[in-house]
Amino acid sequence: MKLLITLLSVCLLAASPHSRADVRLPKSAFTTDRMEEALKAAQEQKKPVAYLYTNTATTCPLAAGVTEGFLEAVGKRCVLVYLPVKGGKSLVAAPVKEALKKGKFYPKLVLTASDGSGAQCFTYEAYQADSKKAAREIKRQIIALAKKQS
Repeated sequence: MKLLITLLSVCLLAASPHSRADVRLPKSAFTTDRMEEALKAAQEQKKPVAYLYTNTATTCPLAAGVTEGFLEAVGKRCVLVYLPVKGGKSLVAAPVKEALKKGKFYPKLVLTASDGSGAQCFTYEAYQADSKKAAREIKRQIIALAKKQS
């Protein structure tokens, strides 16, 4: 009986709408208030910029999983800028804003050269459809942008 009650309690907690699937960003990630610093670092390091538009305190495990997948695909090959869902779009350059219009749901990942050119958006929907293909395409885009900057 104790086992049954414990099992039911765990299941109810897991299904609770207040359960969280928090996403941890790398310490090297820049926030929107440090945008200029991020772009300068990208130019100095000759790395592309990855704008991650997401909610780090999401309660959706699917969104958290896609965010983690984006972070894994980007790795340390880009300068990462975190764009919060609330207000993050308004603080970026026009090509990034335009790219963020793709897809219906967040998270979204936009890759650009350090000068803001070549913006390409990777959406939640594309990642959910085929995560391996999306990760390969993200890596290909990073390589192409890095070559462009060299």
